[in-house]
Amino acid sequence: MKFSRFCRLAAPLLMIHPALAIAEITSLAVSIKNLSPPTGTVEVTLFNSAETFMKEPYRQQSGKSNEKGEFITEFTDLTSGEYAVVVVHDANENGKLDTGFLGFGGESYRFSNNASSWFGRPDYEEARIVTAPDGNLVEIDFK
Repeated sequence: MKFSRFCRLAAPLLMIHPALAIAEITSLAVSIKNLSPPTGTVEVTLFNSAETFMKEPYRQQSGKSNEKGEFITEFTDLTSGEYAVVVVHDANENGKLDTGFLGFGGESYRFSNNASSWFGRPDYEEARIVTAPDGNLVEIDFK
């Protein structure tokens, strides 16, 4: 009797099982090229929502570019979903983004999808990428 009752209660849950599945885990590689000068530190920041975009980083990784002005990093163990990438090239390695006259012309930065930042930062939607279960590659060219 108890087993029969359990089956009646569990059956609806078993029918929606796919909706209860754990989200897929993926990775996101970020390839950067044409850094000028090819020296300095590259900081790659990942944001996971419009609400946190440019406010609260989800994950960050940094390192030095090679002599060709290239840098690659990979974020692993990500839940499949939406993300935006921001890359800052700290050419003089002083730990901050130096700006020139009127706030531009100093050190470089770029956004995923080549989102434009001519008049302020782009919206999250412009920089947003959707991950694929088998991994992703975001290429950012500083040319």
